[in-house]
Amino acid sequence: MTAYSAVDWSDGLGLARTATGDGPLVVLRRDADPAAAIALVDGRRFPDLPALLEAADGDPSRITAGDPLDAPDRALLSPVGRPGKIICVGQNYLDHVHEGGRTDGPAHPDLFPKWHTCLSGPYSDVPLPPESDQIDYESELTVVIGRRARRVVAGNAADVVFGYTAAGDGSVRDYQVHTGQRTAGKAWDSLTPLGPVVVPAEQLGGARPDLAITGLLNGQVVQDDRTAKLLFGIPELIAYITTVMTLEPGDLILTGTPSGVGAARTPPLWLADGSEFEVRIEGIGSLRNRYVTEQVPR
Repeated sequence: MTAYSAVDWSDGLGLARTATGDGPLVVLRRDADPAAAIALVDGRRFPDLPALLEAADGDPSRITAGDPLDAPDRALLSPVGRPGKIICVGQNYLDHVHEGGRTDGPAHPDLFPKWHTCLSGPYSDVPLPPESDQIDYESELTVVIGRRARRVVAGNAADVVFGYTAAGDGSVRDYQVHTGQRTAGKAWDSLTPLGPVVVPAEQLGGARPDLAITGLLNGQVVQDDRTAKLLFGIPELIAYITTVMTLEPGDLILTGTPSGVGAARTPPLWLADGSEFEVRIEGIGSLRNRYVTEQVPR
């Protein structure tokens, strides 16, 4: 790619974020290919995705390819460093609802928040908090918002979705049930790896993608489903969420996890020191993380 060249978004090309000697930088990259190019809008480079998407008005055609550079897996950061909002959706696959002991899904989207401190890179070691031995894995398709949006009807949701990436929603199950709300178990620092790339929605089926989503624990498949089976599809989620709040460029929506979580198994299957969990989503790629017990000063 040469400076200011047009971008061919085919074959899983997306936006990633890499560490450089001058700080974080948004680049164009494919999963498992370290060859990258600086992502530009109107000739400008960006350290984070929200500002790039704001400058591009959420339009992939406004993004051009700058100078080439290497962006190896070990240097990749969460593709969004400081999203203004991270909105998560619970109970959004029927089989997951059933494995949790419930018969019917919720009448409305089941929402809870995270914050930017929850995020980790797609290949980084993730700290396991020593306060709990009930830490669970969840594979999730994640929406990346491209344009500011309020009170969007479902039929217009495609206008505000820039693209999709993968997330591992780490859940501290005992803290999750301390009270009637689940924030204490869901918003732990660094327990939500994101990436590796954000692929434009138009490359993945638009606002209703039908993508294989798979979770593997230490190489064994533990979750396997398709995103077309979301109880509340992406248009419905955006319509509901934007009734309540304004979504802005770079905001994230984690759309829910399929069945197969560790808490629903007999005996339960928890992440432990040295566990490796991988989230694969068709057309996006894989994030692969090793979980290591956090060393807390005493």
